[in-house]
Amino acid sequence: MELIPTWVWFVSGLLFLVVELNTATFFFGIVGVGALFASLTDLFFSGELAAFIVFIIGSSLAAYLAWKLNIYSTTSSGIKTGADRLIGKIGIVEERVNSSLGTGIIRVEGEKWRAKSEQDKIIDEGREVTVDDIEGTTLVVVPEETHNRTEKIEEDEK
Repeated sequence: MELIPTWVWFVSGLLFLVVELNTATFFFGIVGVGALFASLTDLFFSGELAAFIVFIIGSSLAAYLAWKLNIYSTTSSGIKTGADRLIGKIGIVEERVNSSLGTGIIRVEGEKWRAKSEQDKIIDEGREVTVDDIEGTTLVVVPEETHNRTEKIEEDEK
């Protein structure tokens, strides 16, 4: 029984997993899991063809589980990143939102974003809006029904 192929599978599997720790993809992890399964197969059943077949099956199984557990999505884990973090946040209209004219700027969490209103409603400056969705680099907003931010700020200053 020759152990060199077993150790090659094992070391490459570990290296792929270490590379995975430093990347944002799950590709290297999938290949690393497949290589570790192949090293076990080669160790116990001593056959390069069997190890390669188990490598393919193990990698496919790891890819399926990664997809099924939805590890690629940032929103399912509750931690939102990028523009997704703005959904549900309240912003202030800085430039009148008029979807038919393609105008509208809002400020959300200190950042300015292009905005369009849901159902093409016109939203005036100073009004509070809630981010409902994101289309490309434009936030889809709905007006807050409470009161606008400028009135609230004026009341706080008194």
